Order: sequence, then structure tokens, then C-alpha cells
Amino acid sequence: MDKPPIDKTREEVEAERKAKRAAKQERKKAALEKQKSDGFDQENQHKNKNSSSEQSKYTNANEPAKIPKPKTNLPKAVPKKQLTQKTEASKKTINIKNKENNIDKKVEEVKDIKSVNLAKKPLGTMTHKVKLFNHLYTDSVSLLMENKLKINSGKVHPSFIKLGVQMRNCVVAGSNARCLAFLYALRQTISDFLTPEHKQFSRSFEEHLGPAIDHLMACRPFSVSMSNAHKYIMWHVKRLPTNISDGHAKDKLENIINNYIYVQIHMAGKAICIAAQNKIADEDVILTYGYSSLIERILTEAYSNNKKFSVIVVDSAPWYEGRQLLHRLVHNNIKCTYVLLSATSFIMTRATKVLLGAHALLANGYVMGRAGSSQIALIAKYFNVPVLVCCETYKFTERVQTDSIVFNELGNENDVMPKEQWLNNRYLIPLCLRYDVTTSDLVTAVVTEIAILPCTSVPVVLRVRPNDYGILNK
Repeated sequence: MDKPPIDKTREEVEAERKAKRAAKQERKKAALEKQKSDGFDQENQHKNKNSSSEQSKYTNANEPAKIPKPKTNLPKAVPKKQLTQKTEASKKTINIKNKENNIDKKVEEVKDIKSVNLAKKPLGTMTHKVKLFNHLYTDSVSLLMENKLKINSGKVHPSFIKLGVQMRNCVVAGSNARCLAFLYALRQTISDFLTPEHKQFSRSFEEHLGPAIDHLMACRPFSVSMSNAHKYIMWHVKRLPTNISDGHAKDKLENIINNYIYVQIHMAGKAICIAAQNKIADEDVILTYGYSSLIERILTEAYSNNKKFSVIVVDSAPWYEGRQLLHRLVHNNIKCTYVLLSATSFIMTRATKVLLGAHALLANGYVMGRAGSSQIALIAKYFNVPVLVCCETYKFTERVQTDSIVFNELGNENDVMPKEQWLNNRYLIPLCLRYDVTTSDLVTAVVTEIAILPCTSVPVVLRVRPNDYGILNK
């Protein structure tokens, strides 16, 4: 039978707890005293040994030497706690030393690797690319090798070889100039082309023209005007009859090219000049940016028609194209002022109108022009100065773009600064963008050969334009 539990009072329970705590404290004190006594005994033994050795040193030489007692090889009893503490301390010191040695070895290896890499990679082989525009860079070395192979194989006509060199060195610059040079080279290629036996003229000419187009694209990317002209010509080449002779085909294509140059470039420019002159009044101050052959033509013809006005030419690095426009306007006795892009906000207060050229007009109404045009339009908008963009309709494109990052063209970095200043500096990356995009709300109107239109009318022009102008609505 189990005994029934005895109920304890609160005072008895607290007394038992206090007794247990006191017993624990006494045990701890006894353990500490034992450790201290063991330490004192070891110190006394060590001191006795040292004193005995000192006394033996100072003993008289006349005293007979004491014969030492033979030592027994029996080991002395050492407490277990001391042995474990010593072994653990020795292990810790050994591990710390090993870690330090390993760290020193790794540091030396890293230094050796860096020195080897620096020796292998000279400073001139650093890649200077901006990651945001990484898709715009091209491997110029491989492209030049491919171009040399094409040129040496005789697949590229000499007129295209000459044009490629001129475009790469910016001898031929500007949207209209590049398009005209391309059409002249294409006309020369057509006149010198001979159709192989048992082949059609259209298909064989397309195969013959392919390497020449690739060569031009490798020298410098096509402008919108060049790509539209190329599409227009190839649209007519594909529609030539299969049984047509070489002479008739060449005459027909040459007439098409001449008609395109006359209508789309020369006559369109003349119509734009007439429309723009009506917007120029006496005592006007016209502000323009960079160089545009169409703007030069408008200003010179307006001055020859006894319009009294002055011109402010705004220019910027690295090409300073505005100097060419300045020289030509001054040669025609037009009063001019020349400033840099950084002084636009200061000089805009004197301007009454802004005339800008364009590289292309996009389908969403945005204007693609030389880098800096958007800044001019933004400052003019702030000062309530009207901005007129002069552009032919053959530069209209169905492409849609809202920034200057997705599609652009890179210039030569050496034009920005000398090569010696940035080639060996890994923290300096020169960037040279050729074009920027101006939003439609910053442009007052676009002067075309059709009429003076808002920027948002570009899709309408692309839809209404006749099919004869290329691969448009069918």
C-alpha cells in the first residue's frame, strides 16, 4: 500500500530550498579551495628547486662533491586536469599557427596571380564599353577583315569601295548627301553590270549587290534615307519582266534613280524652301543647330529674296558641323552669330524662330536628329519660341522609338578626346552618340513638300503616300 502524501506548508518548502542553495555554495567553495591549494603546492615545489640550484652554485670548491643519487625513470603523477588543459592549449596554438600560415600562402598566391595577369594583359587591351549601349558596339577588326576579303574577291564595285571609305572618314556626311552618294554609286554599278548566261537580270543583280551593301553597312550603318532609297530601287528591280534585255533593264533602272533624285530630294527641297520662307519675316532672328543642307538652302534663298533677318548658329563638339554652315552663310553676306550649345539658354532670348534639320521622322511623331537637337527644342519650348523642323517625306519611317538608347549610332571615340588620355585608363570610357530623339510636344510643326504638318501626321503621310514611292501600302 502506498503512503498518502504529506502536505507541507509554504515555510517548510522555502526552508528546504534555502538548505539546498547553501549546500551548493559550500560545495563550490570547497572546490575552489582545493584548486588553490594544488596551485600553491606546485609553486612551492618550483621555488624549492630554484633555491637548491642557486645554493649549489655558491658552495665552496673545497667541499667534496656530492654523488648524485641515481634517478629512477618512474613518471611523476600529474593531475589529469592539468594534462587536459595543456593539450587543449597546445592544440589551439597549433591550429592558430596553421591558419595564419594558410592565409599568408593564399595572399602570396593572389599577388602572384595578379602579377601574372598584369604581365599577360597589357594596358592597351582594355575594353572600353558602356554597358547601357553595349548592343551598339561592333567588332571592327572582324568587319574590316571581311571587307578586305570581299574587296579582294572582286565582288564589290569600286564605286561602293570609294563610298565606304568616304562614309567611314565622314567625308560624305549628312542624310541627303549620303543618300545621293549611294544612289550615284548604285547607278554606276547598274551601268557596269553584266548578266550571267542563263540567268535573269533581277535575281543576278540582287546577288551581285548584296556584298556591296554589306560593305557599306560595315563602314557605317545606313541612314533612314539610304534604307528607304534602297528599298525603293529594289522594289522596282524585283518587278522587272523576266524576258527583258540588259540594255532595257539598265535604262529603266537609271531613269527610276534619276527620277527619285529629282522628285524626292531636289524638288522636295525646293517646295520646303518656298513653304519655310513664308514663315520668315523681316527682322527675324533665326536660330539653327549644326549643319543641314536643307536649312542652308532655305536661308540663302530667303536672303536672296530680300528677306532681312539674322542667324544664330549653335554648334557643339566633337565635329563642330555648324562652322561649315557659318562659313557658307557669311560668304552669302548673311549676318550671323556663332555660339556653343552650352550658351543656348543665354542666346535663346534673342531668337524669334528655331529651324532644325532632321535625320528621320518616326511613326509616333518623334524627330530623330543630330545629338543636341532635343536640348535646343526643350529650351525653345521654355522660352515660347516656335520650333520648325524641315524634313522631306522620303525620310519618314514606320519605326517607333521613344529614346536614344535602343537604336542609335556610335561615333569615333578619338573625336571626343585623344586616344592617349583614355586608352590606358580603366575608369574612363568615352561615348560618342550621333543622334537623339525629340518628343512631338516640343516641335511646333514639320515643314514638308506636302504641307506644314504636325508631328502626329506622320502615319497619315505613310498611309496616303503612293505605292510608287517604295514598299508601302499595296
